[in-house]
Amino acid sequence: MNNNEEQDHLNAIFKQKQVLRSRVRKALKSMDPILRSQEDNAIQNIVLESPWFTSSQRLCAYISCKSLREVDTSKLLSEILQNPAQDGRTNMGKRLYVPRVEDKNSHMRMLNISSIDDLVENSMNILEPAPVDGDGNEREDVMRANEPVDLLLLPGLAFDRSGRRLGRGGGYYDTFLKNYQELAKARNWKQPLLVALSYSLQIIDEGSISVTPNDVPVDALVSPAGVIPISPAALDRMKL
Repeated sequence: MNNNEEQDHLNAIFKQKQVLRSRVRKALKSMDPILRSQEDNAIQNIVLESPWFTSSQRLCAYISCKSLREVDTSKLLSEILQNPAQDGRTNMGKRLYVPRVEDKNSHMRMLNISSIDDLVENSMNILEPAPVDGDGNEREDVMRANEPVDLLLLPGLAFDRSGRRLGRGGGYYDTFLKNYQELAKARNWKQPLLVALSYSLQIIDEGSISVTPNDVPVDALVSPAGVIPISPAALDRMKL
């Protein structure tokens, strides 16, 4: 494929993604609020009761945004933050990193928080961690941490059962995931499990989501119906 053909191919994929995003957004907008609440609770309870979650020591998780109609994570975050890791010791609790968008060029960092009060609203009314804590110390960036995370809980607009994920088009998560996977590889760390949280209507037919080389697949999905392990790593670590 020459450069022009490759660009035409990428443009076609971009258009397909835009059409699919529009379709899924409409479906999410018309989702019954009672059903949404039921699915939010079911998904979070499944995660909280799963051995791969309870055994995780360090994880990244997104902070759900109602206006974006993302699967709610408030219960998950509350449970994690009620018993955070102390002074780097993770045997009793979990060390949590959450996203902070740095610019419009797909640059997002994952910073450590120990309380929900560490979050502030950004210009888009989305909660994210301030870069420094109440004492003026820089928050730990997961890319500079001395130990690996074992789990990432991811949002998205649509998913299929082969692990393809359709994001919102900003490329923030794909860029971060690629960078973190490279870091883990360079340090000979075990790759973290990439788990996406999905409403029932967000899981679509295989082949509907077009992908580019920059799109990072997920290892597993959690829907109200349960856990869907996809990759060999998920099948191994989520022995159900």
